[in-house]
Amino acid sequence: MWYVIQTLGGEEERTADMIRKKISSCYIKECFIPKRERMKKFCGQWNRVEEILFPAYIFVVTDKPEELYQELRRVPRLTKVLGREEEYFVPLSEEEERLVSRLGGQEHRASLSKVVIGEGKRICVLEGPLKNYVGDVVRVNLHKREVVVRVAFMGKETELRLGIEMVREEKIIK
Repeated sequence: MWYVIQTLGGEEERTADMIRKKISSCYIKECFIPKRERMKKFCGQWNRVEEILFPAYIFVVTDKPEELYQELRRVPRLTKVLGREEEYFVPLSEEEERLVSRLGGQEHRASLSKVVIGEGKRICVLEGPLKNYVGDVVRVNLHKREVVVRVAFMGKETELRLGIEMVREEKIIK
């Protein structure tokens, strides 16, 4: 089962490394930070960069949540385990696990979605993680080459920023 740990923003990598080093692999199957690719302009050139998809969160996969919870108390910088109720914490739902998996695959990295831009900034997704979420698009920011989608996650509506790559501009014919 998948669990989410909250940490300080900007400390995700360092905290995940501490978890991997201080906690035995018998308690953790995987510890990861979902990422996203996006395009960013440096010195007039578009470059592919990687950023954290869920800032301030670390994901762990375990079959021993009670033991893991006790072990996590040894990790400094840990803010809190999300979904904690009394002496245990609650896993992500199967639907939430599928959401994170669909976005990032086995590498937990949401690649760029290839899109065609039509009239009125209307986007047509050709391939990539956005293909499943076109109906939930909140904003399209062509200048930053990203799309904001709204998803249900951890019992609330969350906005995720996903990178896009514009393949060509032309009218979208219905």
